[in-house]
Amino acid sequence: MEDINRLTIISFIRTFSISIVNPYIGLALNQYYNIPIYLVGLYYLLLTLSTAIGYIFGGYLADFIGRRNAMIISTILASLFLILSLFNLSLFIAFMFFFNNAYGSANTTAVGDTSNSLKGLIKSFSRTRIGANAGWAIGPAIGGFLYQKYGFDKIILIASTFSLIAIPFLIKLPNNKGSKRILIKPSRKFSKFLIPSILTSIIMGQLGLPFVLYISRVFSVSTAGYMFSINGSMVVFLQEFFARKFSKFNYKYSLSLGMAIYSISYLNLIFINKIIELALDVVLLTIAEMIVSPINSAVANTLSESQNRGKYMGFFGLTVGIGRTLGQSLSTELAFSKYIEWGNVSFMAILSSILYLLLVEI
Repeated sequence: MEDINRLTIISFIRTFSISIVNPYIGLALNQYYNIPIYLVGLYYLLLTLSTAIGYIFGGYLADFIGRRNAMIISTILASLFLILSLFNLSLFIAFMFFFNNAYGSANTTAVGDTSNSLKGLIKSFSRTRIGANAGWAIGPAIGGFLYQKYGFDKIILIASTFSLIAIPFLIKLPNNKGSKRILIKPSRKFSKFLIPSILTSIIMGQLGLPFVLYISRVFSVSTAGYMFSINGSMVVFLQEFFARKFSKFNYKYSLSLGMAIYSISYLNLIFINKIIELALDVVLLTIAEMIVSPINSAVANTLSESQNRGKYMGFFGLTVGIGRTLGQSLSTELAFSKYIEWGNVSFMAILSSILYLLLVEI
């Protein structure tokens, strides 16, 4: 089996287990632990610290001890702390996020090792996204159902156990290593690329806690799960098609187009009050995601130095992690008004679209 196919299977296992529980953590803090929504938003903001350190830690670990070993260690410890969160959710879930993010940097580095060309990397990241979104297509729906029927504790047990199934596949991956140099200075091109990328990660982070909270208010928790299923299913069946089409175009124009579509689709949420309208808008959101996500990751890898790829992916992960966490916190704080919440998201998406055109050099 090729490494990229093995990484795709691992992505399915990991994302399925994570997506069962992650979309409902904020909801559980609010409903089970009676923490006000504004404090849930502040809690997610505090997670920025663990997110940042986790990505940097995972990037250095991938270079120092190898991609495979870094992913195995991160998987085991993330599962352990998820189980421990049964005893103290707000404390141990932060450690779970830390090691999940460490895994993310090591995984992105491993996928980056599979090709030396930007076009090849787009195909590699598109392939692993298919595995990830196959998990995302069913995980949140199952998690939403189990959450309503059996409670939050049960989905923690299921997610923690299932994530360990990835280990036999991880063991068979090559253990590529990078430089053991501690201090590096990212290139000017890479640094400029991170500016629109942090806005992009803010936008992509909306399809998490902000989306769940908003849809559960307007419709129901299970409806949010079904929307995630539409999102994941589309990526499974259409991601490689989009990768083939957009790998032929100028990459910064593709990124700009994808962010413009994001802007329109999030603005639409202000006016939606029917499930069919919501489903159609999720289709539009997913098209934007299928354009932006693999190209953004591929460009980040292309702009990195091969011997320090893990560290570069740690910095990239730091940007993505901070953006996603800030995006979720900001939208949670602005949730008192759908006009302000989604109008703000739409504006940041169009700003990112413009910055890709002005700053990115490939």
